[in-house]
Amino acid sequence: MKVLVFGYGLHGGGFDCAMHFLSRGDEVTITDVRSREILGESIDYLEKKGAVIHCGGHQTSDFEWADMVVKSPTIKLDNEFLTYAKRVENNLTILAARPEAPQVKVICVTGARDKSVSASAICHALNALGKKAHNMGTNAFGEIKRLDSGDVPEYLVIEMSTWLARDTYHFLKGKAPHISTSLITSVFEQDDAADPISRTGEFNIHADNIILPEEVKGVIERIAKKKAKSVVSIESASKGMSKSIPDRMRPAFAVIRRLGFSASQANKALNGFRGIPNRNELVLRTNNIMYINDSSSVIPVAVNFTMDNFENLPVHVICGGSDNGLDPSPMLKSLKGAASVSLLDGSFTRKLLIPKLKENGIDFFGPYEKMEEAVKAASSGLDSTSIMLQVVLLSPGAAAYEFYGNEQARGDAFKAAVSRLAHQDNS
Repeated sequence: MKVLVFGYGLHGGGFDCAMHFLSRGDEVTITDVRSREILGESIDYLEKKGAVIHCGGHQTSDFEWADMVVKSPTIKLDNEFLTYAKRVENNLTILAARPEAPQVKVICVTGARDKSVSASAICHALNALGKKAHNMGTNAFGEIKRLDSGDVPEYLVIEMSTWLARDTYHFLKGKAPHISTSLITSVFEQDDAADPISRTGEFNIHADNIILPEEVKGVIERIAKKKAKSVVSIESASKGMSKSIPDRMRPAFAVIRRLGFSASQANKALNGFRGIPNRNELVLRTNNIMYINDSSSVIPVAVNFTMDNFENLPVHVICGGSDNGLDPSPMLKSLKGAASVSLLDGSFTRKLLIPKLKENGIDFFGPYEKMEEAVKAASSGLDSTSIMLQVVLLSPGAAAYEFYGNEQARGDAFKAAVSRLAHQDNS
């Protein structure tokens, strides 16, 4: 099959899409208005794998050539080049077409705020309660890879962003896939009060159960009519939630209760939730040390956002990786104030980050190809007798494709390395 990736992006979506089809033996062309220099060396990596790269603008012939166009969320539905396409999909419609899809109970999470934390908490709680659940996030290609390996969950939690919902609903011609539970965490304030679901392509009303803020319950009930088996408010469904659980967990608690679990089961499961995996995730805590996994930090400025959480604490940061075409300068402010800097190897590290560190007089360890080496280097500066809390932070500020494939695998490598180090210290 001939596949055109329409809009590459800088956060991994285009890369994952291209790798999926290349691994199947399909012909893949990538088209983007930006230059190769801006898109970074991941484009060169894909070219070596067999992809054809057309940067700096789009060509009508690419769309006429393709059997399938996979559209980026940054591309509008009315883009003129789509008129030349035989077939247009996005990552979720490709997942929905899988033969395993009817076996899986889908929990769709939409809303203006707290989508990511709610989706992650729901997935964590279900697994803690003995159910097999996957958190797809917003990019389906990771989930497709798991299905290819035979890893089929009972529940799939999908974080449904506005673009994903609208695009998917459009491509499926208004036939939304079956949704077991739809959670609306919060409403968009600028939406028309009479139509609070307009941003999500009516996915919310094609669900067995709809859980939503009390303020829009009446409106959704009128719109959904008989399409939903039940419409309940977050406030009523979350009664019995422990005061020890943060209030932003209330939507997740409500979903777990509506799935048939008791309040005590929901409280116990969510009390063990440590945060979104790969995003400021607490991996290990001792009396005076925290290991934090922020592998989803794939752009330089994200390092600053994470390190701001640990202001006035000594932070031993692990950063660097693969080039995604971004300037490392925004992360230098945080790296200057770090207790130590350990580098993961990669094209971003060697070509861009190390020259900037040397230019600004910032010392560093590495670069290291193996995560375990980087974790040991970062941990070497810890003081076991310190009365102050110390932090070892993985916050790469770069892509992961050269050594880890994606940021999830990189985060898993960090957690495994921390676990091995802790085991050695205790033995």
